[in-house]
Order: sequence, then C-alpha cells, then structure tokens
Amino acid sequence: MAIDPKLASGAAAVLAVLKSDLGKKLFGPVCDELGLALGDLAGIYRFYQIENLGKIFTKWARSRDNRPSLNQDDFRKILPLIQLASVQSDEELQTRWAALLENTVTTTDGILPSFGQTLSQLTSEEARFLDRLFAAVSQPRGHVSKHRPGREPFEYVTLVKTYDPSIDAGINPAERELFKNIMSEDQLRNYDKLTQAELVFQDLERLGIIAETQTAEPDRYLTAGTAKIPVEGSQTVLRSEYSFTQYGVSFVRAVTHVTGPKDH
Repeated sequence: MAIDPKLASGAAAVLAVLKSDLGKKLFGPVCDELGLALGDLAGIYRFYQIENLGKIFTKWARSRDNRPSLNQDDFRKILPLIQLASVQSDEELQTRWAALLENTVTTTDGILPSFGQTLSQLTSEEARFLDRLFAAVSQPRGHVSKHRPGREPFEYVTLVKTYDPSIDAGINPAERELFKNIMSEDQLRNYDKLTQAELVFQDLERLGIIAETQTAEPDRYLTAGTAKIPVEGSQTVLRSEYSFTQYGVSFVRAVTHVTGPKDH
C-alpha cells in the first residue's frame, strides 16, 4: 500500500484552518471533532512513513557490507528521495529503493534525481517485468552488436511473451470487435490479458524506460548475418520494434544492482 504524501500536508493545512477563528465560525460545534479526525489521519500517515523508511533503511544497511558510514554530503544526495521512498510499503519495491539510495551515494555517473520519481510510479509487477526484459536483451549475442549494452531492439511479440508467455499476441482490436460473439471464454480472457500487457508497455514508454521505433524493411528477404536482403518482388513495409532507452538502462541498473567504488 502506497500512502499519498499529499494526505499529511493536506491534513496539516486543514488543521490550521480549523484552529483559526474563521474555521470555528464555519464548522461550529463539529470543529473540534473534525480536527481530531484529521489529526489522527496525519498521525497514521507519519506512522507508516516511519515504518516504511525503517524497512528500507534495514535493507540498505544490509547491502552496504563493510563500507564507511554515510557523511553529510551523502545525506544531501538522498534527501530528495527520502519523501518518495517513505510512502512505499511494497517489500519488493522497498528493496529497489534501498538499491537506488545506495547507488545515489556511491556512484559518480549513471544516476539522475528523476529516478526516484520514476520508481515511485512503478508497480511491483512492472518492476519484475523490467527485470525479465532487461535480462532477455542482455543475453550474449552470436554477433557483434552495433547497439550499446542493454539496448538491443526486440519485436512486439518478444515484448508480449516476456510479459506473459501464455498470451497469444495474434489478435487485434478489429478482430475482437468483429468476432466477439463467437469467441470462446479463453479467447476473450486472452484479449483482456493482452490489453493489460499493452497498458503496462505504454506506461513504461510514458516513463521513458522503453521506446517504440518504426523500421523500414522488405516483406520478403534473405538473411545474411543480421542483414535482410530483399528478394525480387518484395515491398518495403514498416515494422515496429522496441528497445530500452539509455535512461531505461541506467534506471534498471540503479534500482536492481548495488554498485560501489570498485565498479567505477
């Protein structure tokens, strides 16, 4: 459960109004009761903030091995992240926050302040999917790639199968609408799962972690290594392919792998 940080600041602002003469005039006899209720809300928020940070700091401390204690400069680096981290109660995402905090104080490049905002908008499902996808594109290739590590392009089908191997990616919205009355329950459930998968893909695109590009290629070809050689009568078609952005590569590394001085 993620607690909205606006709750505490909003409650504090309302409490200030309730304590004023205008507030008492507006709410009359119920003013004190309303103030107590909002005070409880702010207290609950602070309780979960402390609990969440305690769990994250515990994970962080365990990952530090024998590294020196943090200094004042280290704390200045992580201060912008503390508020965002404090509202995360999902244990899996807390582990990623611990990694991000450690990397923020130990690395000199490949870290941006916006990584905290990005992590705060991910679900644990999306985070696990990113792990699988990044592992897939980081596999050794049988050829020398022109792409930077982690940025190897992949097809839409690969994206879907990495998300959920049980999904059939062959159905499109037009077919769903045209044949919905004769589709089986399994086919309808498959389409719903595909729709959810695409929602996740678009969310990761929105966050700048992956990107879609259009590539022109022949519809009929022979392969020579990684090149596609057009054959007679072939036509040029546009094909969608996806890849991690450089931002996405650095983000995934920052929230999943604890680095240190020896890594840089």
